[in-house]
Amino acid sequence: MKAIIRTKAGKALSTMAVQELPTAHLQPHQIKVKMVSSRINPVDVDLMKGMPFLKYKKPQIGGIDGAGEVVAVGAAVQAFMPGDQVFFYRKFSDIGTWAEEITVNASDVAKIPQNISVTEAGGIALPLLTAYDALLQLKAQPGEKILIHGAAGGVGFQATQLAIKMGLEVIATAGEQDIDLLQKAGVNTIINYKTQDFLREVAPQSIDYVLDTVGGEVLKKSLALKPKKVVSVHYVDTSKMIKTGVKLPGLLKWIMKMMMSKFSRLAKKHEVELIGQVTGADGDLLQQVSTEVNQMDFTVKLSKTLTLNQIAKQGMSQQDVGKVILFQ
Repeated sequence: MKAIIRTKAGKALSTMAVQELPTAHLQPHQIKVKMVSSRINPVDVDLMKGMPFLKYKKPQIGGIDGAGEVVAVGAAVQAFMPGDQVFFYRKFSDIGTWAEEITVNASDVAKIPQNISVTEAGGIALPLLTAYDALLQLKAQPGEKILIHGAAGGVGFQATQLAIKMGLEVIATAGEQDIDLLQKAGVNTIINYKTQDFLREVAPQSIDYVLDTVGGEVLKKSLALKPKKVVSVHYVDTSKMIKTGVKLPGLLKWIMKMMMSKFSRLAKKHEVELIGQVTGADGDLLQQVSTEVNQMDFTVKLSKTLTLNQIAKQGMSQQDVGKVILFQ
């Protein structure tokens, strides 16, 4: 089978190459999936560049999420059968989805919603799980207000649609090119981040929650709005990293905590509960949000695509982040 592998440590996916590999052996707790699609996520860049606390296989297949069709199940698997269309997100310690056929732990897998295609599911698996997990941590109630930064992005657009289904009033930041998309999704208040400062458009304490997908100054300014809670994908809570399947060395945990301390201090100053969003592999949670999506008029934002043949000829780069790899 063809697979996209990490030939060595390197920046921005520059060392990825397409090679022929044997199909992995199916373990009792796993399912074998004929891959259809997989998103190139920002975290894939970091994982393929090299993390000192990860043990990489030789060869190491890239990719952490995706979707496809079940072709075989292990002896201990009861929730899935051949022919099921599924999507999944894996742990950092178990990466490897960019191949024509893969094995994956059944506990990381969910059946895709019936109202989206398997190709679309592979393009949103990680963003959808992240968005749902983040919103659940807020424990928001219908009628409350949430400001979502990057509301038309990978995580942001899934979160926007889910928040509206949960009965929340969404205020969105986005670029002008995405205003129509967000209006069609049901957002009434949209702040153009290129021409408007959300800190001037939103009065302090007028919103209940913020979902931050941008980080940096945007996170700082969001804390200054004094909502009840802010959940951020860019605020690293080292105590939650075990969800990704890795145990951080003590020194690295200390360094990361120091890097995040400026946000922690601001949160304490403004009396805001700051939540770091760390997404772990969780098939049950992914199945929950799949069920939610199945009950919605859900929109999957179109993504640019790449084929294995294209990657074999031209390689991969930072510019490919956000694109969806097609395996068929």
